[in-house]
Amino acid sequence: MIVDEFYVEQTLHGYSNGHRLLQASLKLSEQDSKKMMILSDLSGNEFVNGFERYFTGYNLDNNHIVLACTWYAEEMKRPGCVWTHSLIFDVKDLYLASEDITSIIAMFKKPDKDSDFLSYSNPLKFERSSTEELDENNLKYLIWCVWGNRRPLIIFDDVSTNFEKEMIFLFLAQHDLLEEDFSFCTGSVALRVYGGKTLQLQIVPRKISRSKLHIGEKTYEAKDKNVIKNYPLWVNKMFDNLKKNGLKKYRKFVAGFSKDYKQPMYVSAFMKLYVGSRADEKEASLVTLLEMACAIFEDKKKICNEILTLYSKNYFSSWCGKEDYNEVLDYFINNRWLDISSIDLRRMLREGYISDYTGSQRLLKNIIKGEENSLNEVLLKAYTDIIPNNQFVDFTGLEYDCCSTLISIKNEFAICQEIWRRSKGYQQGIIRCLSRKEERLDKKIIQIVLQTSEYDLSYDLYRVYEKECIQVYWDYLLDNRESKKVKGIIDIVKDDTESEVKLILCYLTERDILLFLVSLVDPYDKEIQRLSKEDVNRIYNTIIENNCAETEKEILAKFLLPICILEDYMLETEIAKFSFDIVNGLLATQNFPENEWDKLEKILPEVAYYNNWDRCKRLRKGFRKKGYTFIEKSEEEELPTYLL
Repeated sequence: MIVDEFYVEQTLHGYSNGHRLLQASLKLSEQDSKKMMILSDLSGNEFVNGFERYFTGYNLDNNHIVLACTWYAEEMKRPGCVWTHSLIFDVKDLYLASEDITSIIAMFKKPDKDSDFLSYSNPLKFERSSTEELDENNLKYLIWCVWGNRRPLIIFDDVSTNFEKEMIFLFLAQHDLLEEDFSFCTGSVALRVYGGKTLQLQIVPRKISRSKLHIGEKTYEAKDKNVIKNYPLWVNKMFDNLKKNGLKKYRKFVAGFSKDYKQPMYVSAFMKLYVGSRADEKEASLVTLLEMACAIFEDKKKICNEILTLYSKNYFSSWCGKEDYNEVLDYFINNRWLDISSIDLRRMLREGYISDYTGSQRLLKNIIKGEENSLNEVLLKAYTDIIPNNQFVDFTGLEYDCCSTLISIKNEFAICQEIWRRSKGYQQGIIRCLSRKEERLDKKIIQIVLQTSEYDLSYDLYRVYEKECIQVYWDYLLDNRESKKVKGIIDIVKDDTESEVKLILCYLTERDILLFLVSLVDPYDKEIQRLSKEDVNRIYNTIIENNCAETEKEILAKFLLPICILEDYMLETEIAKFSFDIVNGLLATQNFPENEWDKLEKILPEVAYYNNWDRCKRLRKGFRKKGYTFIEKSEEEELPTYLL
């Protein structure tokens, strides 16, 4: 229901053996009574033409304010007498009253000195009759005076009535934007003070001496309205918003800010923020809010952190257009003094990724090029959570800086096969970004690299994953024995005799794989003891069953030879003789590798010192000593008695 009327209390003050309260529609507290008594008296010690009537506005206790009209009582014999009719408004009725200032002014009645004043003993009924039309230039001037100047402020004028309607309007309609004890007078003949505090805005006759008004000491002088050619943008915008909606939307905008900013000194600043950020057009953004706040407020960190807190609660949704989250994050990067939660950073990054894919790509590059700091670290980690594996290549464009940074944080991106089709240096750099994580992922990455890259990166991977590589290397090696990329893998796994023996036992019937394993394994290692005589027989039979090339026979023979000599069991004569004949032939022709002889000679018995050069003799003696009878002993091989 729309209410167009309300009741207002009233009082009448005037001369009766001194200035006093003559009539009232309510009982006043002692404090309010004293205040009204003083402020209803003449505003100086003399009468000035053009100031026969003036208005005074001030606050009482308990959410009540006073608007008083004072007339010079020229009919009184005593000079300096006045009549003051005061209306006492409840704050809740102010806005309605402000919509019809003409009707408000019409409620003030100058009394007849011979009346009984009974008409002032009952509340008055206010009824709105029309919407007020105010002078645009006067209203802008007073907006500028009230919220754009230091106070107490003195306005010099020729008459008291020039600004009265606009001043009453601001006092009633915008009372919540004024100081709690804001007061004004449109006709101060002398500087008006109550309780040691000067009324904040006073209109004064031009003839009054500035020294009497303490201008420059206790008060400030307002620039004359007629010399102001253009008002600041915030004044014009405040006027526009007053006309549109009585600053309702502006009030809503400001409402969420802390109490510290609910002071008149910040009205112009918040109006600048409101219009400068385009919040009044519902096209604000977080960046424009923060940029304007930094430019307007002295304590930029405090105001900006309040804006961020409110923004995180979706407070500005009614005033913002489509948000460019990548722009916001870029602003944060360049202004790291701002306090922004990691939760909000992650949310904005996700929104930016969804709404502006290209902008998000550009932001990532800027972050990587920037300095190392906690904010960038949060954003980079958030990127790794946001980017799906199947979009990694497209999003990064496989630019090395982007890929290496993101993969350092999230190794899982390394499963993208396109990475392992780049240059060797590029791939090696990416491997250096990897670290041991979860075993399943580590093995998958190793597999992808082995299967996709054209380069042998086995040592690079081994430096990162160490033993985790071994099983994957074996699996790859057995399927790709002829590949040019396996040299490094062979060098790494060939010393893994334990795995080699296990694999040999698994592939006893697979000739090609078995031969390959036999060529790798160190037959002098103690792990060979896990092979039984039957296992060795099967190894021999599997490899030898088809026509063997000479190189294959040499591999098999060199594998079998230490088994013939070292193991507790003796091999079949056929197998032992096969191994002996081939190795003996290699020794006799000096074709047995020196590095392998270094191992072999350690398990062979000594011969006469002058025969030590004869490796074949030592080999024969070793076989005979083991008990193999297919080798006959010659006299030349007898040791001198002093060596026995």
